Amino acid sequence: MTLPHPTTSIGQTEEKRIVIKLTDVWKSFGKLDVLQGMSFEVEAGQTYVIMGGSGVGKSVTLKHIIGLLKPDRGGVLVDGQHVPNLDKQELMALRRKTGYLFQSGALVSWLTVFENVALPLREHGHLTEGEIRERVLERIHLVELEHAADQLPASISGGMKKRAGLARTLVTQPEIVLYDEPNAGLDPIMSETINRLILSVQDRYRVTSVVVTHKIACAYTTGDVLALIDKGKVVAQGTPNEMQRSTHPLVRRFLGGID
Repeated sequence: MTLPHPTTSIGQTEEKRIVIKLTDVWKSFGKLDVLQGMSFEVEAGQTYVIMGGSGVGKSVTLKHIIGLLKPDRGGVLVDGQHVPNLDKQELMALRRKTGYLFQSGALVSWLTVFENVALPLREHGHLTEGEIRERVLERIHLVELEHAADQLPASISGGMKKRAGLARTLVTQPEIVLYDEPNAGLDPIMSETINRLILSVQDRYRVTSVVVTHKIACAYTTGDVLALIDKGKVVAQGTPNEMQRSTHPLVRRFLGGID
């Protein structure tokens, strides 16, 4: 079964520049070895999809990219900066140009959708109220939530929360976007909506993205390069077509259940 994929990779239109690079990254929590030599590169404007089952280190990998975790050993480079060595100010600067879509959407329960999306801009304090409103409404329009702008998170569906979270992720105009299980808890129709939104974001803003997912449809729809990880490291990677043709036993087993 062949799943839909854009005919032109975003990365093909960019000068080859490595934005994210992990080299032999190891991370343990007590006696549990989570990352065991994680290595990969993401080019500018590319969507790199990390696939794998539960507990293989997908979300832990994202947290290393954003500096929420430090490796026990190995290198984490983002835009040429070694993330574990950044001081507090440098780390904050990195996070300002990086959007992070959490699994739950992570909305503030007492703020409306509009105010949730506006929150990062108010925290930065560099824009006027008019500028904030214009940018927030643009992102809410992108995720098709104009009708829910004045609603609280408790009154909207899980898919709408995810879309609101995506609007908030994009409102700061990030250069890098990290998606942690963007389809988690969603029905197939809403999952496809989120997949198409990820493609729209790539097409419109030319960001560099890392998508963590266990959903095969999400991987094939959104990814320029797919990587399967097992036991804390990449065991196979390639374009969607290359992965479909792969004879690697773990790839064949993982791709055996198209969702």
